[in-house]
Amino acid sequence: MNCIDRRLVGDLVALSRVEGLPVAEAAARLCMTRQGLYKILKTLREKGYVEEGPVVKLSQRGRDVLSAVLKDLLSYFNIASMKLSGVVVSGLGEGAFYISLEGYRRAIEEALGFTPYPGTLNVKLERQSLPYRRYLDSLPGILIPGFSNGIRTYGAVKAFRARIRGVEGAVVMPERTHHPTDVIEVVAPVKLRDVLGLKDGDRIEIEIYL
Repeated sequence: MNCIDRRLVGDLVALSRVEGLPVAEAAARLCMTRQGLYKILKTLREKGYVEEGPVVKLSQRGRDVLSAVLKDLLSYFNIASMKLSGVVVSGLGEGAFYISLEGYRRAIEEALGFTPYPGTLNVKLERQSLPYRRYLDSLPGILIPGFSNGIRTYGAVKAFRARIRGVEGAVVMPERTHHPTDVIEVVAPVKLRDVLGLKDGDRIEIEIYL
């Protein structure tokens, strides 16, 4: 079992509060000297937890540590799901194309246990749901691996099991997407618009299992 240094976790949590700031400003926000912060950053950079640059920036390895900590905290506080709300919007038809690909269809069947309807329901999140959307970015979720058909390579997708008005499905977060961050996509074994009688502008709530 890999043990995470408790001091490392504390340093990464602190740095996450000042990510994107120059070192001088970050040090002031953290109530420490610039020399002290430079020393911490140097150590973490050498271990691959932060990136080089003029501002504080965690690396993917550093974010992975915080993701594991967040998952443990959610479990500790018995938070098994979260609810996001938004309105139904039309997409560009990309969801139907990608879900129809055999590589994604089979991977979804194996990872989520259902055959997806060839299309996604696009939901534009309300402002109050956006911070929770960021939680999903920080959590590992269920990996739907990418694949190649010999002509083109398709990226991986992160998924979370979800429920909309009693219908079980999943929120999917493609590695590559043209959607803005306030729009999420939902897949299900049925066409959600038809089964739930949804049209553009309808407000819905999505329960996402963590």
